[in-house]
Amino acid sequence: MFAASRHLARSRTFLDIAAMQLRGTEQDWFWGLDIGGTKIGLCIGHGDGRVERRSQFTTDHGVDGKATLQRAAAELVALARGLPAPLALGAACPGPITRDGRFLDPPNMPRWHQLDAAATLRACVGVPVTTMNDANAGVLAEWLWGDARGADTAVFCTMSTGMGAGLIVGGALHQGRHGFAAEIGHLRLSADGPIGFGKRGSVEGFLSGPGILQVAEQEARIALQVGEPSELLRSHTLRSDLTTEDVCRLALQGDTAARRATDRCADKLGELCAILVDVLEPDVIVLGTIARAYPELFLPRAQAVLQREALAHSLHDLRLVASQMQERGDKQALAAARYGGP
Repeated sequence: MFAASRHLARSRTFLDIAAMQLRGTEQDWFWGLDIGGTKIGLCIGHGDGRVERRSQFTTDHGVDGKATLQRAAAELVALARGLPAPLALGAACPGPITRDGRFLDPPNMPRWHQLDAAATLRACVGVPVTTMNDANAGVLAEWLWGDARGADTAVFCTMSTGMGAGLIVGGALHQGRHGFAAEIGHLRLSADGPIGFGKRGSVEGFLSGPGILQVAEQEARIALQVGEPSELLRSHTLRSDLTTEDVCRLALQGDTAARRATDRCADKLGELCAILVDVLEPDVIVLGTIARAYPELFLPRAQAVLQREALAHSLHDLRLVASQMQERGDKQALAAARYGGP
């Protein structure tokens, strides 16, 4: 009882402190952009995460990033017609992106390399702009409105096409000197293994969509060689149309090879969480996308490994959860818009 009361008091204290870093109030209007390699999401909403209007368009990789941002700004202006002016605009962006809003070399988006996104958007909309790595925007959204609400220390893991993380430390967003903190996908968990971030055995190799597919392909080859039936195979060869969703669905349906693949990745997720717990002692670790879609495949085994590997004292009151946040892209963008001084 005492520990719970102490934790609640601590969370409220840090919530008050960190609120001084947020623009405006929960009722103010904000604009948001969720920038991705597949689509650009646009939203108009409030400081409490409520979304009033939204739209999107497909990312055109034949057009350079500056022109795409100019189009997005123009569509935001049109979307907001008849509404009060925004206090700020926030953009959740694929990394790596510097703290002052300049893209470096986001994978699969070569025409965005070195683009000063913040300056481009400011010139278009004339209001304060915050650009932010989508993992950082993700943990901020979770801290404001989701499973990490008011936490002293929290981690959000994207677990999607890539594997990154956002950190709340001491009640404040931690981005690092240049904005590259918590690039956990680059950590190596094994001397060999699936490749992510150009590194064998990396976190991204085991815990991203493409990485899980690599593990599934290894298990399919084993099934093929030992004559084990598996839907990972077709006509005695590896399926060329396999997706991460297929692997997870088959694992849930009892396909032994697919389940071995997801079990291996879930165990690695537990190892990663143990590292995060031992280094940061967070109140909560929130898992996105793949773990959110298939929690029964990943959380129980990850929790078991975490209990075995992490320092026992640091596990007290720790929550490992799959995110419950709806409209994540919009909320990440609105969280970025609220972040910063007035």
